[in-house]
Amino acid sequence: MGKLRKEFLSRLKPATLKRWGIFTAMIFIVAPLGGVSRAHAQDDTGVTPPQQTVGSSADESQAEREEFVKEIRRVENLNKKYTQEIQDIRALLADKDADYQKRMQDLEDRLAAQQSDNTKKEVAQEQSQQTTQELEAKTNEMLSKGGDMDPTDQNFRAELAKAHYNMGNIYFERGEYQRSVVEYYQAVDLMPNDPDTHYNLAFVSGEYLGDQETALKHYQWYLYLKPDASDKPAVKEKILQAKLALRSKIDSPLDKSDGNFNLTR
Repeated sequence: MGKLRKEFLSRLKPATLKRWGIFTAMIFIVAPLGGVSRAHAQDDTGVTPPQQTVGSSADESQAEREEFVKEIRRVENLNKKYTQEIQDIRALLADKDADYQKRMQDLEDRLAAQQSDNTKKEVAQEQSQQTTQELEAKTNEMLSKGGDMDPTDQNFRAELAKAHYNMGNIYFERGEYQRSVVEYYQAVDLMPNDPDTHYNLAFVSGEYLGDQETALKHYQWYLYLKPDASDKPAVKEKILQAKLALRSKIDSPLDKSDGNFNLTR
């Protein structure tokens, strides 16, 4: 009991002890333990309870930590969302690509089994139109999601380039060479290091659109990116033809005229 009284008295202010005097101290000595609490409770007129102070900096730090945690969770949720969307797009493209390959194989089998040229053309056109519509829809879907994606995401760029590449092939098969070239250009912009896209762009431009300058440029890119290509001799021949065609155009009197060239000479 003596220890308890000593600890309790140590919590009181010196001014309070001085006012109460020796009589008060004697009361604490003879009072039972329960009386200690009552005596302390009755003297709330002369003792000012200590103010509970909470540093504003601590509150601010706590608030900042909570806000920081919220921001981290928000970013994590966005990353999960975008990652899932990319995975969904890849899965859809993989399914479409597998379906496209299967349809093309079925088409080849059907064409091989039929002798009529008209029937072959109808089957090819039907299959090509259906595949083109699906690829166009998928490309547009990917482009619509592109605004929410990271433009530096190489996997997403590669998948989008592949879609444009497939579109270019389909347009070529349909004889829409200008649209085919547009798709190849978009694929090259997205994946400039893909040699096959450069080759297709060069081939269609040179052989079907008469654009030898574009053909020369992208044939050269093809060999630069794929120096050990098995068709390297044939590509070098294409490059030589393009150079000769461009040189003959430059050396032509029509190209050298000032606009008053006499066609009757």
